[in-house]
Amino acid sequence: MGFNLGAFLGGAARGGSQVLDERRAQADRDKVTKEERQWQLATENRANARSKKARRASDAKALEEQIGTMVALGMPADAARAVAKNGKGAMNVAIDDLNYGKQNGVNAAQYYTMGQKGLLQGDASTNIKGAEPAGLTIDSEGIRNMYGPVDEEYTSHNEQIRAITNKQLNLTAEDPAYVKLEEQRQALYTDLGAIAKAKDTSGEDEGRKFTTGTVNTTIGSEVNRQLQLSGMSYDLEKKVIVGIEGKRLEANIANLKAVNNLRTSTKSLNDPLMNDSITALEVDSKKNLRMKAATMLRENPELKTQPPVTVENFVKPDFESSLTVGQLIKVPAEDGGVKLVMYMGVPGMEYLDVFNNE
Repeated sequence: MGFNLGAFLGGAARGGSQVLDERRAQADRDKVTKEERQWQLATENRANARSKKARRASDAKALEEQIGTMVALGMPADAARAVAKNGKGAMNVAIDDLNYGKQNGVNAAQYYTMGQKGLLQGDASTNIKGAEPAGLTIDSEGIRNMYGPVDEEYTSHNEQIRAITNKQLNLTAEDPAYVKLEEQRQALYTDLGAIAKAKDTSGEDEGRKFTTGTVNTTIGSEVNRQLQLSGMSYDLEKKVIVGIEGKRLEANIANLKAVNNLRTSTKSLNDPLMNDSITALEVDSKKNLRMKAATMLRENPELKTQPPVTVENFVKPDFESSLTVGQLIKVPAEDGGVKLVMYMGVPGMEYLDVFNNE
């Protein structure tokens, strides 16, 4: 049987033409798919941009309202804006102080003042030209005095609490002696609450139960306990963290864990100085962590453009097990957009919004 070269070449040509047609069709489909994806991404980006703009506008409005509240309560506008820079927690503390002062005939705004660079606070000298506005000065002693002294009925309990707390400073949290002392301290808190309730039948007692010494010792002890878990400690006398070099991230995370525990153990007593001091520790620690995040972003700009975590992955129960403390990630935001956060691993405040003071 003879071989028909012409027929073979014709068949090959038809086969080749079919292959080319299929390739062109696939290329067209790929082009359409790519264009659709680009359009989808552009639409999502526009939606995210609108969402971020709306959120910024909402945040700005809320911020101005908070600043307006402080000004309305007597605080100078420049001081109010300086307070606002420290976040929502600091503003809430200041507003509480201003409201308390107003209700008790005290101008609490006098405790929040702006200084001048080149001039000491209270310096009457005026010969320094071009002095610029300096930072906010908070008269903590004046605020403490405004809230008044601790009732004598609480004095004995405060002395016992300080004695127990000082003993705990020399023990580790796993030590059975520490645990026993903690049980005794919690029992004293319960007693304080019972005394306060008996004294104020309205159930809204906001007076002092803790002395300044008890507040400082209580907070210092809990901070020390959390620092020990990361190989550091807190020197209560010098008010410095020992062994912090190279562990500033861990130190601030420890502070926030201390904030959680302190709030849980003292919340029922509603002591204004204790509450303010705990909030101040939280605000300062979050401020330090945001500064750490800013450094990380400068050194690793690619973190800003990393793909966000999908909603499906974010809600998985084991999602956080894949993260490390201090890691910066993009996660779904409440408004449907995304936000850059630092994972802290602290119960109740697992994530810190890097660009939004709270």
